[in-house]
Amino acid sequence: MINHPNRSTLYTILNSSGDVEERNCTVAQAAQVVMAYDGHEFEIRAAADGKGFELFTSQFSRNSTGDGRPLVKSVIFSLADDRASAEAEIYKQVILHADWWKGCDVQSDADYDAMLAELARDAE
Repeated sequence: MINHPNRSTLYTILNSSGDVEERNCTVAQAAQVVMAYDGHEFEIRAAADGKGFELFTSQFSRNSTGDGRPLVKSVIFSLADDRASAEAEIYKQVILHADWWKGCDVQSDADYDAMLAELARDAE
């Protein structure tokens, strides 16, 4: 997967209230926005058995009394041998399952723009 902004789909991230968090994001940027939403933390770590990489996320927000720690292994992982490929795969999984992070939604910028245009037509 290519995460270069000039050669890939760009994304809009919406929070659980439907407000735009970020626009014009690559896959990697969108995933990072989603995972860090509302003060959460994350790390991609090499698997303990040496087979791929795993996503660890905070159970609590830094904004809560839990202070964001400890990080726990999530269900998202990659069996890729190299970190760059693993990160690309993990980031894609995150945006496909963005609703797991406090109800975030990730849409392509084109889809989001089409929705806005449709809403504007309906309001006329």
